[in-house]
Amino acid sequence: MRELGNLWKLRHQNIVQLLGYCYEIKHEVMDFCGKLVPAENIYRCLCFEYMNNRSLDKHLYDEGCGHDWQTRYKIIKGTCEGLKYLHEGLESPMYHLDLKPENILLDKNMVPKIADFGISKLIHIDQTQTATQTYLGTRGYQPPEYIENNLISNKYDIFSLGVVMIRIITGYAGYYRKDSMSSQEFIDLVHENWRKKLQATSGCVSLEAECHQVRRCVEIALDCVQDNRKERPTIGFGNLKKVIRSTESAVNTELL
Repeated sequence: MRELGNLWKLRHQNIVQLLGYCYEIKHEVMDFCGKLVPAENIYRCLCFEYMNNRSLDKHLYDEGCGHDWQTRYKIIKGTCEGLKYLHEGLESPMYHLDLKPENILLDKNMVPKIADFGISKLIHIDQTQTATQTYLGTRGYQPPEYIENNLISNKYDIFSLGVVMIRIITGYAGYYRKDSMSSQEFIDLVHENWRKKLQATSGCVSLEAECHQVRRCVEIALDCVQDNRKERPTIGFGNLKKVIRSTESAVNTELL
C-alpha cells in the first residue's frame, strides 16, 4: 500500500509507470490454534508497464565488453533525470532509499526507469534529514551516515547513485577497484580502458568527446560516494548537472 501511494503521483519518463492496482478476497477455512475458522485472504497486485530488457543488473559489464559507451551514458543520464524528478520535481521531495541496478528497469530502447518504491519516503520541504530505526536499502548502496547513525537525507540517494554510476561504467566488480588505489589513479585507469575500447570501435562518434564524458562521469560518481555527505553534490546542482551537459555540442545529446 505504501508503494501504491508513492507511485500514484509519479509521472516521468524515467520512472516506471504504474498502470493499475487490483485485489482479490478469497474466503477460506483455516486452522487456528487447533480449530477450523472462516477467514479472508486478500491478494494484492500492482501492474506496471512492461520493460523488455529487464533490470540493469543483467547488463553490467566491464569496459572491455557489453554495451557501448553511448548506451551506458544514456542509462546514467536517464537515471539522474529520474532521481532529479523525485528530489526536486514534486511538491514534497521523495527519497527512494533503495536505488540499485535491480531497481532500475530498461525498456526496449534501453531507456532506464527507476522502480520499486516500497520503502521510499515523502519528505516535507523544511525537513532536510531524519533518523530511522527501520532497516532501509541494500548493503553496498547505503551511505556511511546511515550505517553508523541511521541518518537519511537526499544524500542517501546520491551515494547510491554514485555506486550505480561506477558499476554502469566499469561493471559490477569495478567498483571495488577504487579501494586499492587513489581516486586519480582510478579515474585514469577507467579513462584509459575506455579510450582503448573506443579507439577499437567503428561506431565511436567522437573519440575525444566520449573520452571526456567517461572521465567526467567517473569524477562525478566519486564525488557522489564521498564518506562525508556534505561533500556530495545534490542531484540538481553543480557536477551532477554536468553529467548531462558536459559534452552537449560534441555529441548532440538531448539535454534536460
